[in-house]
Amino acid sequence: MPSSSPSLDDFHDLPAYDDFDVVQPDHDAIDTFVPFGDSDFNGEERIWNPSIAESAALLAELGQGHQIQPFSGAGVVFNNSEMFLKHFEMDPFSSFRCTNLYYPFAGLNDWEMANFLLQSKMSMAKIDEFLSLSSVRTLPLSFWTAKELRSQIELLPTAPHWNYRIIATSYPTKSPAILYFRDSLECIEALFNHPYYADHMMYTPFRVFTSAERVVREFSKWMSRDMAWRMQSKLPPGATLCGIILSSDKTHIMNMCGGKVAHPLLISLANIKMAVRNKASSHAFLLNALMPVVKFIHPMHRMRSVLEARLFHECLDIVLQPLKVAAQIGRMMSDPAGNLRHCFTPLAAYIVDTPEACMLACSQGLR
Repeated sequence: MPSSSPSLDDFHDLPAYDDFDVVQPDHDAIDTFVPFGDSDFNGEERIWNPSIAESAALLAELGQGHQIQPFSGAGVVFNNSEMFLKHFEMDPFSSFRCTNLYYPFAGLNDWEMANFLLQSKMSMAKIDEFLSLSSVRTLPLSFWTAKELRSQIELLPTAPHWNYRIIATSYPTKSPAILYFRDSLECIEALFNHPYYADHMMYTPFRVFTSAERVVREFSKWMSRDMAWRMQSKLPPGATLCGIILSSDKTHIMNMCGGKVAHPLLISLANIKMAVRNKASSHAFLLNALMPVVKFIHPMHRMRSVLEARLFHECLDIVLQPLKVAAQIGRMMSDPAGNLRHCFTPLAAYIVDTPEACMLACSQGLR
């Protein structure tokens, strides 16, 4: 995703979802999910002198002469938990990998062929054609069709499962409104626990000053912004702030079979450093949902677009419900090092183009 993409706090006309709440430490006063106004920040200076080990990496990246002021008492480790490999070993087929590291494949050569075919972007018909070649038939493979290959892939440890729900609409539609989605909190847990991001994850908001006088601030990461600092000040002591990044855009997902259109909803973590998160090869954005786009049967053309926008908001509310609960009461999650942290999941940014920004702000007809 482009690093210059706007966030919700940069758009004054984007919506502040009143039902997205973040609980105060006393659990009495509840603020909106996003954004936080300037009045929410009490100006308290919480200065903490980080150790050399904690600040050396960041100072090396920023350069000489910079001063770092982390948020005191944030990102506390409460206990040791399970690492990614432990989850991998909990798979029902883990016992087979004790004798065969490449299970469900026969060995290294078998796995390399399967990996090549899956990464080649070949259709299932082309894979069948390739596997039927006489020279390939001489290889000791455990699969001979694309269907057999996919069946073996299903035996590997899975990512968050896909679900679907038929959304009831107040007006008739030409086709059913089917929402395909994954648990948004499970997607965040998968990113937060992934070992690939172990050296690229930030757990504490901080301020960066260009000199010892602390006059000029430098903003290079989401955790260095005042928005992250204010969000952290609303959380209980020791909590870890996990900023959620969402992105969606209306996309044709089927051109040859009916021209199906949907809103793919991508989700990521603002804690992951931007240089890593924005690389497509890092896979830091997960497909969270496919928002349905259906045609409503209504005599007024303008009402059709209103009903479509209403359907999008309804689906968005369903998909983000687990994150809204975690933003209120928190969720114990394991980081890549196996440390257990009390995580809260407020919305940090929503990357959209202008039409979808207007739809989110419920002002599409005012453009």
